[in-house]
Amino acid sequence: MNNNLPDKKLVLPNLLLISGNGRNVGKTTLACKIISYLADKTEITGLKISPHFHQYKPADVVFKNENLVVLEEKQINQKDSSLMLQAGAKKVFFIMVHPENLETEIQNLKEILSDGIIICESGGLNDFVKPGVFLLVNKDNKRITKTHYLNFNPLIVNNDGKNFDLDLNRIDISNKKITLKN
Repeated sequence: MNNNLPDKKLVLPNLLLISGNGRNVGKTTLACKIISYLADKTEITGLKISPHFHQYKPADVVFKNENLVVLEEKQINQKDSSLMLQAGAKKVFFIMVHPENLETEIQNLKEILSDGIIICESGGLNDFVKPGVFLLVNKDNKRITKTHYLNFNPLIVNNDGKNFDLDLNRIDISNKKITLKN
């Protein structure tokens, strides 16, 4: 299976995708900063895609099948998806899907999402989707160990533990597309 071919990928120019060079590098913090920055300019949908299945309330289920559970975040707490909601996203979805099922479940995800701007935290979505912007968060300028992400030409955003080296003014939205200005 060669999913790295551009013509095989679902093109989502309205998607800003955030992945990380490891755990606890600041992916959610960056997502929340971007959501806060954009929320007064346009409606934002937040996504957190997890390869792990967690307990959930049936009332929060938007879509479910044997491979995929999509929950709409409505709670105010310290979960990543709730932090996105608190940052100003109009809607936030927490998506649980095993990595081996992500490619086949993309169509179900696409049907659920609006065509507005989407800020997504996911480690595996870039294998199957070409976003408008792909950011790879790295902490303390460490060597990139998740080198497969480099195949997708991410903008590497360094986090020194207090600040990110991404100028949010570079983020541009027009015609439901998200891009980075030079």
